[in-house]
Amino acid sequence: MARTVIDIENISKLYRLGEVSTGTVSHDLNRWWHRIRGRPDPYARIGRTNDRTTGAQAETGGGRSRADYVWALKDVSFQVQTGEIHCLVGENGAGKSTLMKVLSGVYPFGDYEGDILFEGQVQKFAGIRDSEHAGIAIIYQDFALVPDLSVADNIALGREPRGRVSGTIDHGETRKRSAAEAQALGVNLPMDAPVRTLGVGAQQLTEIVRACSKDVKILVMDEPTARLAPGERELLFATMKRMARERQVGIVYISHFLDEVCRLSDRITLMRDGLVVETGSGEDYTVDRLAERLVGHELAAFDRAGRLSTFGPEALSVKGLTIKDRPPIDFAIRRGEIVGLAGLVGSGRTRLARALIGDVRSQGTIAIDGRPFRRLSPEKATRCGLALVPEDRKITGLALGVSVENNICVSALGKFMSVAGLVRPGTRRSLAEEMIKRFVIRPPDPRKIVGNLSGGNAQKVLLARAIGSRPVALVLDQPTAGVDIGAKGELHQQIRLAAQQGSGVLVISDDLDELLELSDSILVMQAGAVTGRFATQELTRASLLSAISRAQVA
Repeated sequence: MARTVIDIENISKLYRLGEVSTGTVSHDLNRWWHRIRGRPDPYARIGRTNDRTTGAQAETGGGRSRADYVWALKDVSFQVQTGEIHCLVGENGAGKSTLMKVLSGVYPFGDYEGDILFEGQVQKFAGIRDSEHAGIAIIYQDFALVPDLSVADNIALGREPRGRVSGTIDHGETRKRSAAEAQALGVNLPMDAPVRTLGVGAQQLTEIVRACSKDVKILVMDEPTARLAPGERELLFATMKRMARERQVGIVYISHFLDEVCRLSDRITLMRDGLVVETGSGEDYTVDRLAERLVGHELAAFDRAGRLSTFGPEALSVKGLTIKDRPPIDFAIRRGEIVGLAGLVGSGRTRLARALIGDVRSQGTIAIDGRPFRRLSPEKATRCGLALVPEDRKITGLALGVSVENNICVSALGKFMSVAGLVRPGTRRSLAEEMIKRFVIRPPDPRKIVGNLSGGNAQKVLLARAIGSRPVALVLDQPTAGVDIGAKGELHQQIRLAAQQGSGVLVISDDLDELLELSDSILVMQAGAVTGRFATQELTRASLLSAISRAQVA
């Protein structure tokens, strides 16, 4: 019989606009600094306001100071039972990640109001170690693996068996134990292979085995399938169901793929604007109903008639572009045109995107706004009007430790915001506020550290930076990966608007429906070669899938 393992009761948390960081280390340093200077604790328990919807004004430090706040969580209650898959869904910024940070101890006791009950006992987690010791594990979309260590070493990390000689590790026992732990979950992994040589799916399974090796009772999975191929997803789903059924692990599954949510869930909880909207049985939801409940209104159908019928001169032209030993690539994108790039995982789309800005060695000619180049660098490409939104926003896209304003403005500084190397006063803040308003970035705070934003809002910052630089041509690699359905619609609107304002746009996406919705024409790529170009009106999802599948086996 299922029993409740986690019972989160009436959790509330405020976010202070302009706060430098929400990480516990920064909290501790800030508290220490205020304490030695005889000042009140800046993170004292925050009093509730009368206006719980906006949180516009709140008292802090016993009423000694006042500041602007927004609610990250408002009286949230959430339960997880043994052996169930409980899906947590909501738009980016709805509060899902904040709630999981409270549960995992990233936000320690005292940084929020309310109670966490674990197996009936109130918990006061001071940090991540406390939650892990209780049996709570979280697997984030960005893996916490050591690339150069083997699979076995990663699974055993932090609890390696000791060797006979003091200070050494028994690697044979490590391999044997890790293999047994993987086998217990029905997972086959190459124990001696370095993690960096694995595909994304195998890395995901390595994370799961490591988490379950610690006698996990609650496993939180945050966007686990965002970059998995279909076969890898099926293996992951089978592993999840086996864990829930055979080991009675309670799984919290966070995803923006609503078909997966409806397929997997025993229960579904919807969040919006820091509130729990509803919780219900998974079998009571369809994808359409779930989508409408998430955004709070019926979804509007895309109007293809709104596309531009004529385009301007060529914004980006590629002639004889050769990457390593691959066949030469030729294509052109005109101003106002959106061209999709479809292909299977490993077809070479991301390598092409990087080659276009000079981040990957290539031969051939790339013309930007009619000006030909045989050699580009990322800096030169940006300066000449070619902007790339990379696939991995955290590693190659954003400066996570600095503000939203700095991230948005960095590409525009050398183009139109400075004179003789000096930035014109007020232009940075003006551009940042314009882009924040245009992209509906939440919270609407230019000083907010980007690393503390939700995934969807961080993606909006990345796209805002590219569009804010007024590019001639825009290359978007997986522009909506890992964002919710509402944010995806907003990003699509901004991509269309960028095209209408005169940019030529190349969109790379694994989502075939997205390519069909956005694109005027679609390029098909396989094994590093562009094998065809089709007008979108000629394609259906089935025919596009057939085209990229035929290309793979040809």
